[in-house]
Amino acid sequence: MSLLLSIDGKEFVRSVKAGCIKLEHNRDAVDMLNVFPVPDGDTGTNMYLTLLAAVKEGEKHYDKGLGKAAKAVSMGSLMGARGNSGVILSQVFRGVSRVLDGKTKADALDLALALKSGADTAYEAVMKPVEGTILTVVREIALACEMEAQKDEDIVATLMKGMQAGQECLKKTPSMLPILKEAGVVDAGGQGFLYFLEGFLEGLARDNEIKLESYREKMLPEKTDVSREMIDLEFQYCTELLLKGENLDVGEIREHLAPLGDSMIVVGSEELVKVHIHVNHPGKVLESCLQWGSLSDIKINNMLEEVHEHLNDWESEEEMLPAVPGIGLVAVGSGDGVTEILKSLGVNVVVQGGQTMNPSTEDLLNACNEINAESLIILPNNSNIIMAARQVGHLSERRIEVVATRSVMQAVTALIAFDPEGDIEEVCQAMNDEMQEVKYAEVTYAVRDTSMNGFQIREGDIIGLIGDQIAVKANDSSEAVEKLLEKMVDEDSELLTFFYGEDVSEEQAQDLREKIVGIYPDYEIEVHYGGQPHYSYLLSVE
Repeated sequence: MSLLLSIDGKEFVRSVKAGCIKLEHNRDAVDMLNVFPVPDGDTGTNMYLTLLAAVKEGEKHYDKGLGKAAKAVSMGSLMGARGNSGVILSQVFRGVSRVLDGKTKADALDLALALKSGADTAYEAVMKPVEGTILTVVREIALACEMEAQKDEDIVATLMKGMQAGQECLKKTPSMLPILKEAGVVDAGGQGFLYFLEGFLEGLARDNEIKLESYREKMLPEKTDVSREMIDLEFQYCTELLLKGENLDVGEIREHLAPLGDSMIVVGSEELVKVHIHVNHPGKVLESCLQWGSLSDIKINNMLEEVHEHLNDWESEEEMLPAVPGIGLVAVGSGDGVTEILKSLGVNVVVQGGQTMNPSTEDLLNACNEINAESLIILPNNSNIIMAARQVGHLSERRIEVVATRSVMQAVTALIAFDPEGDIEEVCQAMNDEMQEVKYAEVTYAVRDTSMNGFQIREGDIIGLIGDQIAVKANDSSEAVEKLLEKMVDEDSELLTFFYGEDVSEEQAQDLREKIVGIYPDYEIEVHYGGQPHYSYLLSVE
């Protein structure tokens, strides 16, 4: 049996492309690994589009040596990262490129250590990683590869052993996450990465005329069918800041902030620390960090150095539009009415996207580049876009902050506190604080059968969500709105706002308004055309 002892940049990029193609052929299956019944972000599609961008950039640099090819793939994946799964995948490639940097060829141990670096880098991107996700699968693959490479110099055998460990790990993900066990499903991101790795292996074997079947018979168990559903992991508000001070203790900051939320990132030095955390109350994070120093922007870090080098190769001599004083705004939204409303409230550029259509990091960067402003704020308006939005700040010389809105309704409220001539730190804090004053909900339909939060949901059922949680099931959209308001309105409420979607007529929306006025005669009630797809109504209570 022929052995593969090393690969170069050309083989690496070709195999990444083969992995991309493999995932593309299976992305619908990965997309279906989502038991959450609303039409939300698609893991398989997001990972595929991220890989597509990685391949596109890698093919420009495959002949410049393995190190540069790997860095190009890393930067391409970052620029094209879509959704949380895409951002995590870009971090895996980032770690891989670190180990392969400066190399013309890599052997089995090099690749194993590169995968380990990729797993570590991805874990570092989330301070409290949840086991039973793509992070766990990639880590187990890397560990198995490292052990195999220490006794077998064949690259294909090493990666096959990693795949075996990854498949075994994927089967165990329901036992690691109770919510997966309840639904009897596996992790979508982990499944997507395994499809990619399988394609990567097939690319190596094909390019080197190696018969994979002999390896499979020897090393891999028969494939078993997996469930086509998965629960989306829930996130709270995403808050990101840069802390400047003296003798900063990263460990102390992590320990202090950890009780406030989840998915925490705290990295940096004694003088500069970057903080990212998903919380319910972003203002508490900002207030806590002020005890150590001031909130400030980092112009250069390791990521920025890589990106600047990448952009110097990537871009033409095209110059950025001249900046003018003030803060610009980029927001994500879909629907003619939603777009018009956001622009009327001061948003300069609305990037079309949201549920099922997550814009990439590059899409958001391009939107920022359209605005002549000294600094910018991005409103992602969707939990699955927040991570991609966070990457944009590393890709620009200008200061770009993210106010981590998870809904257009949060954005509308946050924009009340927007001051284009203010200090961006104070403006972001004010917008985050204002955002806490609104309760938001959505009315949509179930795209598949599931059981969640005590509800037995059937495909086509009308459901209402408060935040990201299913709160009601109803016979029609109007009934869902009424049930949601029963849960949301309290003695402190004053204003009820509705955006009706593309599947609701103006007459239906006005009929609903009259009904709500009859139930809540002492409240101010506003109804606007949103035109958003998938969601009959977006509503907020303030």
